Amino acid sequence: MKIHVRIIESEKEIIANCPELDVNCYGKSKNEAVRRLVNVLQFYIDAASELGLDVERLETVTVDGETVATAPAAEMVRHNSESIH
Repeated sequence: MKIHVRIIESEKEIIANCPELDVNCYGKSKNEAVRRLVNVLQFYIDAASELGLDVERLETVTVDGETVATAPAAEMVRHNSESIH
């Protein structure tokens, strides 16, 4: 599964939006918002797998046109959040 993340800046926070799934997460920084979004998506993927549903793994995350992680995306974002600028 490949997802795209749009970054939306408001006065008080940064919002990471995944338009394909209509999911949003916020943070004080871009890194935090993207990391939270990927963690939420990975949670749902893992839960669906545990229920026996056939779901694709999260392989690629593209933030505002720039690919920041590849398989497994959630692990890379968790362990290498400095790569998201």
